Amino acid sequence: MKPILRFNEFKEDWQTKSLSEIVSFSKGNLLSKADLDESGLYPCILYGQLYTKYHEVIRNVFSRTNNNATNITRSKYGDILIPSSGETPIDISTSSCVLLENILLGGDINVLSPLNCDGRFISYMINNNKRAEIAKVAQGHSIVHLYNDNLKQINLNIPSYEEQEKIANTLELVDKKIELQSKKIEDLKLFKKGLSNKIFSTLDVIKEEKLGNICNITTGKLDANAMVEDGQYRFYTCAKDYYYIDKYAFDTEALLISGNGAYVGYIHYYKGKFNAYQRTYVLDQFKENIKYIKVYLDEFLSKRIYSEKKEGNTPYIVLSTLSDMTIKLTNQKDENNVINTFNNINLKINKEELKLNKLTELKKGLMQKMFV
Repeated sequence: MKPILRFNEFKEDWQTKSLSEIVSFSKGNLLSKADLDESGLYPCILYGQLYTKYHEVIRNVFSRTNNNATNITRSKYGDILIPSSGETPIDISTSSCVLLENILLGGDINVLSPLNCDGRFISYMINNNKRAEIAKVAQGHSIVHLYNDNLKQINLNIPSYEEQEKIANTLELVDKKIELQSKKIEDLKLFKKGLSNKIFSTLDVIKEEKLGNICNITTGKLDANAMVEDGQYRFYTCAKDYYYIDKYAFDTEALLISGNGAYVGYIHYYKGKFNAYQRTYVLDQFKENIKYIKVYLDEFLSKRIYSEKKEGNTPYIVLSTLSDMTIKLTNQKDENNVINTFNNINLKINKEELKLNKLTELKKGLMQKMFV
């Protein structure tokens, strides 16, 4: 049994082994969210962070605590951490290899300590092609649990330690590039935020108008079942992407705003024939510069949405949120400067995001070809 993509110096077949043959099992304990303290003396990891903040390899820890009880589980270099509870089986079927000693490990963490394998390799393999298999052995409904005894029955195909190490080194190098690229994008967005605060706080405001007085606001009429693969006209849903269908309802220059979901508040600009999902707002017939309005909404709509969000609820936009939103208008020259400034920085951010997407796809392709 051999992978599609392999380093030339390795020829031997990979061997099938159960997790119980290559790691020892233990559990995290005691620590919970209530123990977190930003100024705490001791670094720690909680189970929920394993599927929200961490990836295959952990070299830096986000959280700290002052709870240093002697019976709290502490990490050893190379330990593999898998959450043992969560909302869905696939959420908790994820692993992270911690390359730090003495990190305090909270409750509901399965700790797998390598005996004769590279923990990074095991972590990458689990996240690449074992998540669905692990999800099947998780137990429960509203709260799902994954126990060490469930994990012991999982089989992995593994090569020699030297080949494991080389594969892990390669994937970790790609991860570091992804991390640096993500940081570059984050820095650009922070720069944009600071620039936005400066520009709009010093704007020569001529007048203020409610958005509902500047344009016509309607919603789309179709549901998600209207999507087809080979349509001619764009179909905008509550997402960053758009699809195509075989009929149109609008033929205009418009802004299309996602009304709910993961991309609530995301804004498309389009001119032509299109259709829209019933939870997407269509803004057209503008009395002011539509491209300036888009820039303004890009900077301030999300703040409006989250200021109105009730705790525990998924954010969404109601019509009044849009209609009553105040837009600060300036002279034509300043509007054009605002448009050009933000278009240029958005182009830069988009360019860097494309690079990040390519790195992410590279990692995905490598993982698919380097494991059996």
